[in-house]
Amino acid sequence: MVLLLLFVLSALAGFVQRVSGFGFGIFIMMFLPYIMPSYNEAVALSGILSGSTALFIVARNLSFVQWRKMVTVVLSNIVVSYFAVMYMQSLGGAFMRRCLGALLVLVAVYFLFFQDKARFSFSSWWQKGAVGALSGVMGSMFGMPGPPVVVYGVSVLENKKEYMATMQAFWLLFNIFYLLFRSGGGYYTDDTPLYWLAGIVGVLPGIWLGGLCFKRLGSLWFRRVVYSVMLLSGVVAFFK
Repeated sequence: MVLLLLFVLSALAGFVQRVSGFGFGIFIMMFLPYIMPSYNEAVALSGILSGSTALFIVARNLSFVQWRKMVTVVLSNIVVSYFAVMYMQSLGGAFMRRCLGALLVLVAVYFLFFQDKARFSFSSWWQKGAVGALSGVMGSMFGMPGPPVVVYGVSVLENKKEYMATMQAFWLLFNIFYLLFRSGGGYYTDDTPLYWLAGIVGVLPGIWLGGLCFKRLGSLWFRRVVYSVMLLSGVVAFFK
């Protein structure tokens, strides 16, 4: 049953990622903490599945990646992520689920009501560094590095294909380093390869269908549904 759920959830998360350019971790972390043996394993599995999904998309859009606009964000993310991953090992699963619930609510409210009204400028290196640092904390502790980087990407990347390719390149690099940081902390078990295999089999049809929608449809309607579900899930996780 767990493997079947991972297949379905990964397919849906891959679809979300391919349509909107982000959201794999946000979507799948609404469910993984409840079906995996521990919270840390849920975060780790979310990371390797998200990285695998990004790899598939980057491979087909490599020429559109804007590497120069990622450097400061990636470097600050890596530094902060290392310490955040070490700190996370001392925190309890129940506490982390409540923090995740509160974060889901805040992210959902922002993207539902304020994304088009609040515009940001990222002209200085410290602003880009702050984006990477915040993303590092959110990725290490909650498995969802996306929201800060998406705000940055939408502000500095106007071309649709450049936005998609550059965001996927960031998720790929992000998850490669996280794989290394978590390798010695007990985040991965003997069952992790099997969980990953079940998930990646679901990811492939998900990103294929998402690619079709990305070409033909606007994603605004779909994002609103996802963020509404995220808001409800965050409330449930916080009070459970």
